[in-house]
Amino acid sequence: MSSTNRTSTTINSAINVLLFDLDGTLYDLSCGYENEIHSNIFKFMAESTGGKFDEIATVEDAELVWQPIFEKYNLTKRGLLGEGYVFDSHAYDKFVRRGASKYISQDHQLRVFLESLPGRKVIFTNAPESSANEILGLLGVVDQFEAVLGTEFMQNKVCKPERKAFEMVLTHLGIEPCDYHRVVYFEDSFKNLLVGADLGFKTVFIKSATLINEGRTEEELSRFDSVLERKVGMSLRKKMPNLWETQLDDAEDQNLPN
Repeated sequence: MSSTNRTSTTINSAINVLLFDLDGTLYDLSCGYENEIHSNIFKFMAESTGGKFDEIATVEDAELVWQPIFEKYNLTKRGLLGEGYVFDSHAYDKFVRRGASKYISQDHQLRVFLESLPGRKVIFTNAPESSANEILGLLGVVDQFEAVLGTEFMQNKVCKPERKAFEMVLTHLGIEPCDYHRVVYFEDSFKNLLVGADLGFKTVFIKSATLINEGRTEEELSRFDSVLERKVGMSLRKKMPNLWETQLDDAEDQNLPN
């Protein structure tokens, strides 16, 4: 094969987009913020009044009501809206996602990792954009991402792991099906990452309590290209060094003699 043909093949397979989940992926889920979010959800449901909320008297009642809603809709706010609960969406986001600064702080190692990676970097999350941007700011990496796509982008109508949510993101980013293999997806939810794998993405699973909560086992993680502990980081460079290859470096090979 000539160097020109070899270079063309390499460029076409080079990673173009890095798609990151937020919670449990950019920061360690065991920090305590997830528990805070769940507590806030149950408090919001118990303290809200009017309509179906009047049937919920305590946080214990709220948790019992919440479980089947979450299992059905994969996102609490979307589920409450879908089940006929009436409330202000922005007030819900502010109440439920409050308290992040108690658990999340600047992460220099995360910044070094993100800065080292070539390609477009995008947040794809089931969290509201306002919360996602706050967390990125606390981590000190908000400037590292081209876009933050969350519940407002998905209009509270779809969410991960629905394929439609992925298709909306890919269309928004201008990624054609023939280039899905040039996307790397970082995620701590097995069911979410499985959709990415089925679409043809390169996949990086972040091990957290979510694995157990979703009823999955470590043996099943062999479906994915790589597995990291707790959050993304430079340890990935040994496992997937090709992520650090750039189209520019490959294109320079065209100057080599055949």
